[in-house]
Amino acid sequence: MSDNITGQGVSQFQHNNPEPTDPHKYAGENDYTLKEIIIKSPSGGDVDVSGEGVLISCSIYEDLFSNTMSASLSFMDTNNIVKHLPIIGQNEKLTITFKLPWENSEIKELTYEFEIYRVSLRKISSVGKRQVVTLKAVSESQFKNIHTKISKSYYDTIDGMVEEICKDYLGIEKSKNDKNSDGTNLEILEKTDSEKRKFIIPNWRPFDAINWLAERASAEGNGKACHYIFYQNRDGYKFTTVEKLFKVDTPRMEYLYMPRTYRETPTRFRDVGHEMRNIQRLTFEEPGDRLNENIEGMYGSKILTHDIVTKKYEVTSFKLKDEWDETAHTESDYPICRNLDKYSNEEDTVFSFCPIHKNLNMENDRGGETVEQNEKYKEWLLRRKSLLKQLSTHIIKVNVSGDSRRSCGDIVFIKFTPLEPGEEKPLPTDNYITGKYLVTSINHVITRQGYEMNMELSKDSVSEPYPVSSNFLRSQDDSASSSIA
Repeated sequence: MSDNITGQGVSQFQHNNPEPTDPHKYAGENDYTLKEIIIKSPSGGDVDVSGEGVLISCSIYEDLFSNTMSASLSFMDTNNIVKHLPIIGQNEKLTITFKLPWENSEIKELTYEFEIYRVSLRKISSVGKRQVVTLKAVSESQFKNIHTKISKSYYDTIDGMVEEICKDYLGIEKSKNDKNSDGTNLEILEKTDSEKRKFIIPNWRPFDAINWLAERASAEGNGKACHYIFYQNRDGYKFTTVEKLFKVDTPRMEYLYMPRTYRETPTRFRDVGHEMRNIQRLTFEEPGDRLNENIEGMYGSKILTHDIVTKKYEVTSFKLKDEWDETAHTESDYPICRNLDKYSNEEDTVFSFCPIHKNLNMENDRGGETVEQNEKYKEWLLRRKSLLKQLSTHIIKVNVSGDSRRSCGDIVFIKFTPLEPGEEKPLPTDNYITGKYLVTSINHVITRQGYEMNMELSKDSVSEPYPVSSNFLRSQDDSASSSIA
């Protein structure tokens, strides 16, 4: 039997995961190499808490709906370094460096840097002079954000305003050639429409201003795509639409939910790559809350805009059934049975009133630029509410082996074995759950025992349409009739 494992495990997704799973380098599916976890005091001292018997756990958090990353560190303090370094949550730096044990990887070593802001726990041991210390840390830009206020008028495209705010107030430069160099730059993945807008930022913090601008932005290639988000992952800061994240040819990884003893390819040794892709724990966090989806305006809504100058008003309606095909989704089919969708016809479920002001930003004898309509409420407000709510129609939380290549914003594929009896081989899949998912958040958990990830995965659609009529009872009746005969 050949020892070649090139076609197994992680290497099966060759497009983005070209590394074969080498059993001589992996001790197990949660294996990794921890280089150091350094706490550096602004006074000049530093300490490495990555050692055996010292490190308890280290977690790194990234979330699509959070502007910055954060971290949590727990360690055993036997030398009272909290006092002597000291650690008080005042500008101490936390640096975490680790990697996965494969060769020829494009990611040789990952380094995360945070600023400690809180000593959240000091638990004194009852059996000796030692204590468990838990620290909280956040990206440095979060401190810049809370220390800074913007009072300025802007006349530019929305992505241009975001770029300027990041550069001038947060020290975040736009990436050159759309490639981040050190993980602290800004990458605009999806440009906004080319129309210039005129806004005054009234003494707001930078992230508040960016999030407010993101709400009002529409994509250059598709004006219906108005679900912009601003977030940080391991590569840097991203400004993009959710639709742009959906548009990938190949998912970054395929994960499996099936018996742990199952082997895709019979070999005479253990396939660690397969185990890395196997979901160890899975929870359906949100299988679908139709009442809340209606209340939040996912299916049907209405907006009334009133011009206080001309005294005219206009009513605009939103119906998900009519708008569904205007934007990209994780899968091709409607999140519920489309032919039975009566929710979209209930436009009065959510009603919004927004005043507008014609000629508010017009050129006059004192100068200025002409902007016909700044807010454009009827073009983005209802649609954005629906698009973002669609992401919560299918949410699952999974625990998998650590993989430093995963980050929020990735598209992954989940293969789910039905929870039902059967001896069919190959194993069948549940087509409503199986499919592509957007990684909306990741908690990278590092301990001395191993590296694992807790991921939140979301999708706004299904790969197979829900049926108009069910065959479930009918098939049971047919089975009963056959047994009687």
